[in-house]
Amino acid sequence: MESPLKEVMFEYVPTTEEVEKLLQLSPNAKINIANTKQAFDISQIKHLTHYGHCINGIHIEIDICDELEIEPLWSFLDLDFLRISFTSDEVLDDDFNGFLTWLENADKLEALSLEAQPLHHEDGLHLLSIYFAASKQFPVSLFVKNNVNTAAVPSLPALQVFNHVKTEMSINSF
Repeated sequence: MESPLKEVMFEYVPTTEEVEKLLQLSPNAKINIANTKQAFDISQIKHLTHYGHCINGIHIEIDICDELEIEPLWSFLDLDFLRISFTSDEVLDDDFNGFLTWLENADKLEALSLEAQPLHHEDGLHLLSIYFAASKQFPVSLFVKNNVNTAAVPSLPALQVFNHVKTEMSINSF
C-alpha cells in the first residue's frame, strides 16, 4: 500500500542537502515553495532541478523570459502550483512563446497565481490563460493579484478566474 502524500511547505528555497534528507525520511514527499513571501529568481532554484519531480509548487519571478530563465523550468513539469511575477516590459515574443510552451506542457498544474502580469504584451494575460487551461481535462484556477478586465481572459470550460485574491497554494487548498 502506498504511503499518503506528504507535502512539506518551505518559506525559503531549501538547500540540496535539506531536500535529500527530507526525501530519505519521506521518499514520497512533495516540496512546496509556492507560498514564500518573496518570489525567487529562477537561478535561485536551479539547484533543485534534479528534484523537479518532487516539487509541487514554486514562487518565481521572470524577467525577460529568455532561454536562460525558461530552460530550468522544464525540470518542473510536475508542478501543481505556480506563483509567478513578470518584471520586465522588454520580453521578446519568441521568448514569451517559449514560456507559454512550457506552461502548456505543465500537465499537472492546477493553480496559477499571477502576482505581476506580463507587461510586454497587451494580450499576455489572454495568452497565458489559453496555454494554462486549454489542454487541461480538469478544472484549473487562475488567481490574478490585481483586478483585470475579464474580457482579457477567454472563457474556457476548465478555467476559473479569481481577481484580486491571494490564496495558499497547497494540496489541502485544492
